[in-house]
Amino acid sequence: MRLIYYKGRNPNFGDDMNAVLWPSLTPSLFNQDGEDQDGFLGIGTIIGMKTPPVRTLHVFSSGVGYDPTTGDGTPRKFWCVRGPMSARRLGLEPDVALTDGALLSPLLWSDQGVTRDRVGVVPHWESVLAGGWSEACAQADFDLIDPMRAPEPVIRAIMGKRLILTESLHGAILADTYGVPWLPFAISGNFSAFKWFDWTASVGVSPRFRMLPPPDARALLHFGRPRWGRFGDDVVFDEAAAHHDFETRTAPVAPAASPGLKQTLAAQAKKILSAGPGRHMLGYGPARTAEALQALAKEPAQASADSRRAALRQALLDRLAALAREQGAEPAF
Repeated sequence: MRLIYYKGRNPNFGDDMNAVLWPSLTPSLFNQDGEDQDGFLGIGTIIGMKTPPVRTLHVFSSGVGYDPTTGDGTPRKFWCVRGPMSARRLGLEPDVALTDGALLSPLLWSDQGVTRDRVGVVPHWESVLAGGWSEACAQADFDLIDPMRAPEPVIRAIMGKRLILTESLHGAILADTYGVPWLPFAISGNFSAFKWFDWTASVGVSPRFRMLPPPDARALLHFGRPRWGRFGDDVVFDEAAAHHDFETRTAPVAPAASPGLKQTLAAQAKKILSAGPGRHMLGYGPARTAEALQALAKEPAQASADSRRAALRQALLDRLAALAREQGAEPAF
C-alpha cells in the first residue's frame, strides 16, 4: 500500500507522525515505490483532499473538516474515521466512528517511568509562525512545545507535563492519549469547531474553549479574530455549531470581484501592519498572552476515561490487523 497523509511546506507533528506510526505497527504493509497499488489514508483532517492515484483508498482514522466529502472519485473503503461527526457527514454506519489513530502512540512511545511536572503550551503550527510564543511562555513560566518539531520529541514533551494548554488539536489528542489533563484555547479565526467536536465526541468529552489574546497581532491580521466569542470568553460548541462550521469552510467560493479603493487601501494597511512594528500598537503582546495562559491553567482540566481509551485502542488495533491481513501483510503488534 501507499501511505498517504498531508505534507505541507512546514512540518507539523500531528501529520508527520503518520510516517513513523503506521510503518512501525505494520511494516510489511507499505511500499511507497510500487505502482497500481491501494492507498492508506491515515491521521489528519484529510478526508476529501486530493490524493495521489491509487486503486482504492483505505481510510483509517482520518477525519472530515476542510474539504467536501465526495473526494476525487477514487473508490474508498472506510475502516474507521476520527469521530461520529465525520461518520454522519459521510453517511456511514455509527460503528465506523472510532477515534484518531494517534491513540496508538503508546505502542511506540511509552510513558513508563515519566515524571510529570510543569505546564506545557502547544500552539497551532501556524500560530507559531506568527511569533511571540517563546516570550509569552517564558513570562508565564510554562514550557513551549513547538508542534513543528519531529513527532517523537513533541510527544515525549507532552507526556511529561502535568497539564497541557493547547490550540493544536493533536496537542489535546496526545495529552489525552497519555492521560495528561488538557485545556483547549483559540487565538484567532484559524480554528475548526467541526474537527474538535468530532474528536472530543469520540472520547466522550465536552470541552470548554477559552478565547485567548495572541502574543502577536500578526495572527489576527492573517486569520481574523475568533468567530466564537471575545477574548476571555469560554465557549462550548454543540453539534449544530460544528456542522455550521464545516458547511461554512467547504462552501463554494464565489469569484472575487475587483477590489474598490476602500478594499485596496484596507489590504495595503493590513500588509504594512503585519510586516512592521506598527502591529505592536494594536494592544497584543506576550505579556497579555502570558497572563491569560496563567488564568486558563487554574481552570478545571479535561480528560477522557481510561476505560474508554482502552476500548477504542483495542478497536483500532483489531481493524488495523484486519486491514493488514486483507492486504496480505501481518501486523507487528
